[in-house]
Amino acid sequence: MMGVNPRIEAEEDFQIIKEYTLLPILLDMLARDMNELKKHRDKMIYNHVLMYLKEIEEAIYPELRDLKRRMRARDIRILHTEKNAQGIRVEYKVRGYIHYFTMLRSLVKAELMTLLMNMRRRSG
Repeated sequence: MMGVNPRIEAEEDFQIIKEYTLLPILLDMLARDMNELKKHRDKMIYNHVLMYLKEIEEAIYPELRDLKRRMRARDIRILHTEKNAQGIRVEYKVRGYIHYFTMLRSLVKAELMTLLMNMRRRSG
């Protein structure tokens, strides 16, 4: 990472942090939806959807491990994540300097949909 000012977070740093923050939220949503779908186990289409959601869930864990490895390599740490009705607020440290970002609930939903679509393309 030569030539990068340690005080300035690079776009890639921010992208890594954003994905590392959003993927656990996506896991929670998948778990909630799969629980809801299990009520309809006797319906064939629901079983198909459950299998698909399980595949997505299983694909998230390696992504999280890779993001964690990249965060270590770039000296990035998430210090605190706060979720509330308005959205999320993340405090993080990049190469010793503390930064923050917030995402409104509507943006979180849009970003989650983008993540899901990208994962679907990669697995598809």
